[in-house]
Parts: sequence; structure tokens; C-alpha cells
Amino acid sequence: MSDSGTSRRRAGLRGLRGNPWAVMTTTCLGYFITILNSTSVSIAVPQIQAGLGASLSEVLWVVGGYVLALAALTVTAGRLGDVAGPRNVFLAGMAVFTVASALCGFAQSPWQLIGARLLQGVGAALIIPQTLTMMTLVIPQERRGRASAVWGVTAGLAGVAGPTLGGLLVTTAGWRSVFAVNLPVGVLIIILTLLLVPPAQSQRAARRLNAAGAALAGAGLGGITFGLLEGKEYGWGTVVSFVTVPMIIGAGVVLLGAFVLHQHRAREPLVPTRLFADRTFTVMTVSMAIVSMCVITLSLAMTLYLQSVLGMSAAHAGLTLAPWALGMTFGFPVTGRMVDRFGAERVLLGGMIVYATALATVGLLCRPGMSGVLLVVPLAVAGLSQSAAFGPITALAMRDVGPDLAGAASGVFNTIRQTGTLIGVSVLGTVLQARLDAATAAGAGFGAVFSDAVRLTLIGCAASVLLAALGGYLNGRRARAVSPEPVPRPDASRSPSA
Repeated sequence: MSDSGTSRRRAGLRGLRGNPWAVMTTTCLGYFITILNSTSVSIAVPQIQAGLGASLSEVLWVVGGYVLALAALTVTAGRLGDVAGPRNVFLAGMAVFTVASALCGFAQSPWQLIGARLLQGVGAALIIPQTLTMMTLVIPQERRGRASAVWGVTAGLAGVAGPTLGGLLVTTAGWRSVFAVNLPVGVLIIILTLLLVPPAQSQRAARRLNAAGAALAGAGLGGITFGLLEGKEYGWGTVVSFVTVPMIIGAGVVLLGAFVLHQHRAREPLVPTRLFADRTFTVMTVSMAIVSMCVITLSLAMTLYLQSVLGMSAAHAGLTLAPWALGMTFGFPVTGRMVDRFGAERVLLGGMIVYATALATVGLLCRPGMSGVLLVVPLAVAGLSQSAAFGPITALAMRDVGPDLAGAASGVFNTIRQTGTLIGVSVLGTVLQARLDAATAAGAGFGAVFSDAVRLTLIGCAASVLLAALGGYLNGRRARAVSPEPVPRPDASRSPSA
């Protein structure tokens, strides 16, 4: 009986091999765990700071170092998937990510943890572009909108669920448990990938990775991200000798310009320039960067505010942020029905406006001594409206991307999204440090100054979201003006069961 049962289970798994929804479930699980690690670690920042004796700059590097590796390597990793096969690169990335998670858990100093987080970011950079690529390759064109929406909402749900899950883990088992939980999940994903995801047939005549392009992209993005992360530490001035933070950022911009020129002439480019002929892809990618910036800013700002100003435990802070995650979860199927009825562009515009309003409301409520109960409704609304942003943005961005450009498009989309996350970490750190320095000089109260910094950054995020909404509206209006036919409504933001 045991042998026959095992045989039936194996046969069942073989029957699922290559099934589009089995592939999507496996890849989304890998995507979820990598994005979760961007925000679940944020809730542990006070405990990491106390446990390892880390400075504010060092703990921000624990968060930002992971993002730096993602931003610098994702474009290259997307192209690597085209060359070596997305399944192979996904498996390699998951192995690196899992090992790095173990190293994070055993870290004994701030810089050991930062080094392990950088390695973890390398693994995540290998994983993330392949998820969207594998889904694009196995899911039929007519269902790709729904699949892209699931992928986008996976990112949003992971981002907002991180503080709640992280808070519970930190309170019950300490900050190292945030990394330890990745080990069994990573092993499970590797097994599922080997069993369920077949090697992809190459869609391109790619034979090699463009090494010069990879070097230019990595150095350019690395320079910009380093400058944004470390700028506040050096007062946006001299780093060493005559080298200043603006010089490092400027050099990164110049290198990216050289990268663009190189790609235009390259025979096997990392990023085919014709990708940006799709105006909708470009606009939606920038919109995703802005939304991602706001997600990490809200997560990190509220985590620090709830624990440092209101004195909550990590678990209490995580539960206070739970309405945000629940709003995202329940908003997903609602958004799908709204897209079917009103169209993705309209749902996206309305969702972005509501999201901006929710961000501003949360910011205005942040005061010393405030009751966390007052945050329940605006945080839930923020989650609901995020679901109306993530799904349609991803579906619209990838709507017209062919299989031959899937890897490049996924790499670019994720790189710009991670750059938005990095900007959120950098801006929040800069504003907090500047306000705290000013408070120390003036003798002002910590709680009032910290609350003021959080309020300022969240209102700034709200303004950015409104600008993104305007850009999306103008793009949709232009698309309708160019084509007399209605813009196709991707089956975006619907759940598989909807």
C-alpha cells in the first residue's frame, strides 16, 4: 500500500509537470519569499540594532544592501536567464538565497550580517527575473494578463505581509528567526522546481552573456545605489580624498548612459532598446518603481514609528500593520471584478488616487502618544488600493511583450522596481537622520521630531503616487487617441479562482 501510494503521488506530480498554474504557483512562491525578505527584516531593525550594537547607518544597510544587490544585478540576471535557461538560473538563485539566509542567521557583527544580506540579494536577483519569464513562456497569451496580475499582487502581498509575519517571528523567536524561516521554504521551492517546472525551450538565438554590458550596468547601478544609501552618512559630501557622493552618483549616471549606447550597438544586448518603443511598458515600469518606493517607505517608517515612538513590541507593531496586508489580500478579487467591468486603466487611476489619499492620511495621523487603533482604517484602505495598483501595472506593462523579450523586460521591470525601493530606504534614512540631528541641536523631543519625519516622507510618497497616476492617465489617453479601437482590457488582477 505504501509503495502504491508513493507511485500514485509521483504520477500525480509528473502529471502536473509543465502545467501553467503549477509553474506559476512555484515561481510565485519563490518570488514571494524574496520580496518578503525586503520588508520582514524591517520590523526587526530595532532588535538587530540592539543585538549587534549596530548604528542607524548599519541597520539601514542591512535593509538597503539587499536592495543594492538586486538593483545592480537584476538586469544582468534577466539576460542570463535567456542565455542559460530561466529554470537553471532560478534554481541557482534559490540555492544562493537559502545559503545566504543561513549565514544571516549566524551573523555575529553588523558587517557580517550586511555581507550575508548582499549575498542574499545576489540570490534574489537571480530568482526574481526568472519568475516572470517562466510564467510568460508557459502561460498562453490570452491568460497572460491574469498571470501577470497574480505575479504583481504577489509582490504587493509579500511587501505588506512582511511586517506582520516578521513581528510575530521576532517576538516569539528573536530576530534571527526571520532568516531561519527561509531555509525550509527555500529547500521546498527547489524540490518543487525540479519536479514541476520543465526546462524552457530557448526563444532566442542567444549564445553568450554580454559581459561589457553587464559590467557597465552593474557598475552604474551600483554607483547610484551606493551614493543614495551612503549619502546621508557622509553628509552628501566627501567620501575619501577628492571623491564625493555626488561624484559617485554622477559616475553611475554616466556609466548607465554608456550602457544605453553600448546596448544600442550590441549584437546580443542585455536590454534590447526596442523594448522601450512600448510606451505603456515604460510608463508602467516607472509607476511600479514609485509604488514600490511607497511600500518600503510605509513599511520601514511605520515599523520604526510604532516601536520607537509609541513603544510597541515587534509583535504588537506587526499586528497593527496587519490591516494593510488584509486589505491587499481581500482587494485582489475585488480589483479583478472592477477591471472586468471598468478596464485596467480606470481601475489603476482610481486605485492610485485612493492610495495617495491613504498614505497622506497615515502620515498626518502620526503623532506622539497616538492610539494605533486610529491607523486601522487608513492602513486597510492603503492595502485595498495597492491591489488596484500592483495587478494592473504588471499586466499592462507585460501585455504586449513577446516571448523573445520576456527575460529582458522582466529584468528591466524588476530593476527599476528595486531602484524605487532603494530610493524609499534612502530618502527615509536621510530625512530621519537630518531631523534627528536638528532635534539634538535644538533640544527638541525625539518623539515629535521622529513623527514629523515620518509624516513628511509619507506625504511626499502620496504626491509621487499622484504624479504616477497622472502619467498613467495621459498614457492611456494617448493610446486611445492613436487607435480608434478600444485598448484591449487585459484579464488583469483576477485571481485564478475568480
